[in-house]
Amino acid sequence: MMKLAPKTLLRIGILAALALCLVLGDGLREGVGTASAQDVQVSGPLAGATSVKKLRLWRAMRLHVEPFFAFTIGDEYARSLIVGGEARFHFVDWFGIGGWGGYTVGKLDMDLTKEIQSKSLTNNANRLDLPRRQNFPDQIGRLNWWSGVELHFMPFRGKLAMFQKVFFDADLDFFVGAAFVGVEERTNAVGLNEGAPSGGGDVTECLIEGNPTIDPGCTGSQLARSKRTAIAPSFGISFNAFFHDFLGIALRWRGIPFKYNTGGTDNNRDGQIDSNDRIRQFNNMFTFGLIFVLPPKTKTTD
Repeated sequence: MMKLAPKTLLRIGILAALALCLVLGDGLREGVGTASAQDVQVSGPLAGATSVKKLRLWRAMRLHVEPFFAFTIGDEYARSLIVGGEARFHFVDWFGIGGWGGYTVGKLDMDLTKEIQSKSLTNNANRLDLPRRQNFPDQIGRLNWWSGVELHFMPFRGKLAMFQKVFFDADLDFFVGAAFVGVEERTNAVGLNEGAPSGGGDVTECLIEGNPTIDPGCTGSQLARSKRTAIAPSFGISFNAFFHDFLGIALRWRGIPFKYNTGGTDNNRDGQIDSNDRIRQFNNMFTFGLIFVLPPKTKTTD
């Protein structure tokens, strides 16, 4: 029996492996060159049928009226509680235009406000920022009313079930537009030290904008208010669920970024309260709304 040397066996193995690779490669090239998609012909009752049948059109050429309750989130000093409403008209099922508005009916002071009111101390170094700690909740900025116009896009929709008992249609509403907000802030004031501008140093009295009378201790400027309308972009997303032909609910998040002086303080450290002390805030809110749809009868596709 003839025995082969180890080197010879190794050479034979390498040649066999190369031959196998060449055969497989040729087969793969042939498969790639001749591959083609199969044209599946649907026959029977599904021939020519649309991908979706009896689709319920919750929005197309319908008006949505939505009273809502909302509250702001991420606030520094006070949370706004808002009551309002929205109206949206949808030209097609995935696009519409609408307007909304609301009033702040109450506020909830945050822990930071309560801490400042109960524990802070006032001296000449911080008198412009905090003339009296007891009045700090009345010094901070407020957002009194809200309104806006927005474009709405609904690219996703479907059907959901709860515990396999309750079934409802749902969609996501993405929107973008412009908002108008009624802002109330502390009135502009200049800190004085013995009758002269403090220049950001110690303050013993103040001069309120539009009032020539000196304000001892800055107590009057702390409670003096000014109002303006802020214009800002608005955007957000809403989850909507429909339980009846004319009734649904909406859970909505909305962001409205703009600047205002949230604490009524000298944030610019220049010895006065003015527009330079405004800080950009995201001003986002969460809304719970009840949707009423008109006309009340929902149409369906073929």
